[in-house]
Amino acid sequence: MNSHDVLAFAIAGEAVARIRAADPDWDVFSHNVHSTSSRSWPLPDFVIVDEAHDRTAAAEFKPPAQTKREYLTGLGQAVAYTRDFDHGLLVLPSVADDGYPIGTHVQEVLDQEIGRDLPVGLLQYDPAQLSPAHADFEVLRKLEPRANRPASPVAIENSFWAKWREASPQELGLLLEYLYEEGRTPAAGRSIRDRAFDRLWAEMVAGRTRHWEGESRKLEDGRQKVGWGKNFRNFVGHIGWAAGDGALTHEGLEALHIVHQYGAESQVFLDHLARAVLLPGKHLVLLNEINEFQDSAGGFGSEAEWLDALEQRLEDAGMLKRNPARHQAASQGSARQFLKAEKQLWRKLGLIVPRGKRVYHEGRGFIFDWGRITALLS
Repeated sequence: MNSHDVLAFAIAGEAVARIRAADPDWDVFSHNVHSTSSRSWPLPDFVIVDEAHDRTAAAEFKPPAQTKREYLTGLGQAVAYTRDFDHGLLVLPSVADDGYPIGTHVQEVLDQEIGRDLPVGLLQYDPAQLSPAHADFEVLRKLEPRANRPASPVAIENSFWAKWREASPQELGLLLEYLYEEGRTPAAGRSIRDRAFDRLWAEMVAGRTRHWEGESRKLEDGRQKVGWGKNFRNFVGHIGWAAGDGALTHEGLEALHIVHQYGAESQVFLDHLARAVLLPGKHLVLLNEINEFQDSAGGFGSEAEWLDALEQRLEDAGMLKRNPARHQAASQGSARQFLKAEKQLWRKLGLIVPRGKRVYHEGRGFIFDWGRITALLS
């Protein structure tokens, strides 16, 4: 399944590999890099993060067979990213849908005097060869050091996929409702997001919301409110339903419309949520990476060993900045937490084939329901 995001992260993985191998085309970075995503607008297709130099590059990936106009729009997007990131990257094919050499055209635009100082790089790939397994590209314009950093860098995710923690469909539906209502009545001093979550939290503490199994949520007011608020805020932002201040996006309004028409616990809403998780939430990229890992790695003695090897694979591919504390716990035989919440979410959305009360299949790993996934995305 060669989706836009899967191909984009294949390019990201190849770029990270070249940077780590000290390719001179990427000497603006140290070797300590990985790829991830941003939950704040503007939303690049991927971000390369250099923690040693505290430097970022936000990429706009344009797939094959698009018009010349679409690729020139991509140039504008890459330039716009430099307001919030240290560098912009444009990734495009060598030719447009009509055979025009669009890569060379954009290179010549950037070579003009007006574009010479722009902190924008340009990568070109062969549209006939690009695939998740073959993400080769040519650097038409390398990144150069930038004199001044962005004034207000955007938030960067630790992982490229949307993180979910226990939020139920009913609670998500309520949050969408409160975000909409608070967005219609602006108040000085507090964001739409914070005021809406205050209302949701009051309902949760009062036992008037239900977790995914349908029973009343039981919480006590206190310090855990901060953690719950962060989980809800990050998730609805990363799947594209809310902006940074909590204002609903077009996609968020569409989700709220489904809640009003069918209900938050309806299959229609669950399917809509699943699509948002897979695409803007980039879980489809993660599922494809897990499949690639399983196809090449062979069997493991236990789920803990399998998860540890998978996490290492993602770090080696530059798709994850591994949590040192979790890695140490794994090496000492402690209970693994990697992908614990993701497994729960995939099961609840019907994206993974269960095995009794678990989803890990001995000798294989995870078995995803590609029939349902394909139907959701078709």
